[in-house]
Amino acid sequence: MVQQNKSAHYYAGLVTFLRAPQCMPENLPEGAVAVLGVPLDSWAYGRNGQRHGPRAIREHSLWLAGYYAMQGNGAGYLNPGSGDVWTLPEEPRLFDVGDVEVPQTDVEAATATIADSVARIVERGAMPVMLGGDHYVPYPSFLGLVEGLRRRTGKQDVRVGVLNIDAHFDFWEDAPGAGRYSSGTWARRISEHPAAGRMAWWGLSGMHMLEPGAFCELRDAGYVAYTLDSIRRRGVEETMREALEAVSEDADAVYVTFDIDVTDGAYAPGTTAISVDGLTSGEALEGISVVSSFDSVQALDVSEVIPQYDVGGGRTARFAAHVALTAIAPRILERTPRFAQEDLGKLFR
Repeated sequence: MVQQNKSAHYYAGLVTFLRAPQCMPENLPEGAVAVLGVPLDSWAYGRNGQRHGPRAIREHSLWLAGYYAMQGNGAGYLNPGSGDVWTLPEEPRLFDVGDVEVPQTDVEAATATIADSVARIVERGAMPVMLGGDHYVPYPSFLGLVEGLRRRTGKQDVRVGVLNIDAHFDFWEDAPGAGRYSSGTWARRISEHPAAGRMAWWGLSGMHMLEPGAFCELRDAGYVAYTLDSIRRRGVEETMREALEAVSEDADAVYVTFDIDVTDGAYAPGTTAISVDGLTSGEALEGISVVSSFDSVQALDVSEVIPQYDVGGGRTARFAAHVALTAIAPRILERTPRFAQEDLGKLFR
């Protein structure tokens, strides 16, 4: 049995995500969730420092580990919506496999290194959760997911759907000042890959977000996109569920990427492209909770946290830790039905 990393205080002890046990990829049990840091910031055009994001997210996750009793005291927490009590299982399902050693100045080497690290996790039958790092992370991680699925299943013609939760399309052919392989081009690079299934964008904001030619390409490819206006008009749950159903269609797996700038800068200021009209943190977490209910989602990243531009004691990093936890909670925690709706209604109004 692998023991959880425990500490009496959130500010002491080993710094792993949610105090998960450390583990080498080759030792991951099947069905586990594996957190992988990707400290990359070589291809962002704007404010840099995303390489410090994985460490910051891990540090702020320690507070969540303590608050939600994830050190293993057994009490758990009640979900007032369902009446379930969530507890930490006796055998851990979440592991921290450390960071990729990214060669920052060599895009080809960095892409290959990240892809290989992700593939090793997927090959074991585990779900990789990447902590970025700039938003180039999805492209090599997608490559790793595809390769890992091929190795694990022996199936070469795998198909992977992609959901980008982001304020931007990141679909440029050649991003100004950053080239063909950058945080602004990764979605187009994925779309060109033979394993790419349907793609969807959720959380887009701003009036001038897409070139006319790119619009025609996306439309003709049968992709779907949800702007902030449509999300608020139709509802977070409905639009997110629709997007996930679209990318899950005929897919062997779905890759979800969460750019922290989808959230308004009032809630997430520590990033490159601060949104001035983005989602509230509550809307973003509501959307991510829908993601957590789709078994088709087999890989996830949370990207674009820049700690040195963060305010409020690490507001953005802590929010990023919340996002990751919300996405994986059903996979790493036990849920025990305990209270009926009738009982819940006596307290929660």
